[in-house]
Amino acid sequence: MSTVECAQAILSRWGASENTFKHIYDRHPFHYHPGFKTKVSEKQLIANPAIKSIEKEIKAVRKQLDKKHKKNSKAKEVFNKDGSRREKSLKARLEIEISELEAEYAKLLDTKKQLPEKLDVSTLENYKSFQKIDNEGKNLFDFVTASVWNARKEMTAWLLSYYPNKAEYVDLFYAITECHGWIKSEADRVVVRLEPLQQPSRRKVQEQFCKKLTSLNVYLPIRKILQIEVGPSPL
Repeated sequence: MSTVECAQAILSRWGASENTFKHIYDRHPFHYHPGFKTKVSEKQLIANPAIKSIEKEIKAVRKQLDKKHKKNSKAKEVFNKDGSRREKSLKARLEIEISELEAEYAKLLDTKKQLPEKLDVSTLENYKSFQKIDNEGKNLFDFVTASVWNARKEMTAWLLSYYPNKAEYVDLFYAITECHGWIKSEADRVVVRLEPLQQPSRRKVQEQFCKKLTSLNVYLPIRKILQIEVGPSPL
C-alpha cells in the first residue's frame, strides 16, 4: 500500500459504513441474540493430546542431554597404565549415557512425526461432541433490524425534501416518530394521530411527512387502512 492509499484509508475510516453501525448500535439492540439453541458442530477436531504428552518427554530428554554434554565437557580422560582408555571412567560412562539418550531422543522425535496433528473427539474417551450456537434466530433478528434501518433511511430521505437541513433532519425524524399520540380503530381504518411539534417550521414538516405516509395506502394485517395525521387530542 502506498503512503497516499494508507492516508486515505485512515482518514476515511469514519465513513458511511462505520457511522451506520454506530447508529444502529445506539438505536437498536445490535448484539441481542434471541435464544441460544445449540446443535452438533461439524467441526469435531482437536489437537492430538498425545503430541503434547510426547513433547514433554522430548523436552525432558533434551534437558538431560544438555546436562550430560555439559558434564562431559568438563570430565577428564582417564587412561590405564598401558595407555588404553579406562572404560569405567566418568567420561566413558557419560558418553555411553549420552549415546543412549540420543537414541531415545531420536526415537521420540520419530514417534511424534508419526502422530496425526488432529483427532476427532468421537474417537477419544470421556469426550463429548462440540456444540455450536444455532444462529438462525439471530439471523432473523438482524434481518428485521436491517429492514428497520432501510425503512428509516428511506423515510429520512423523504423528510429531507421537506426540511433541507442536513445537520438536523435525522433528529427531526426521531422527534416525529417518538411523539406521543392517540390511536382510533374504525370500521375500515386505523387512525394514528400524533401530537403536534411546538416549533411551527417543524410542525409543518411533521404534517407533510404524515401525509406522505398516509398516501402509501398501507393496510394492516386486520385489513384496515392506516391513516397517520397530526392534531390535538381527540378527547
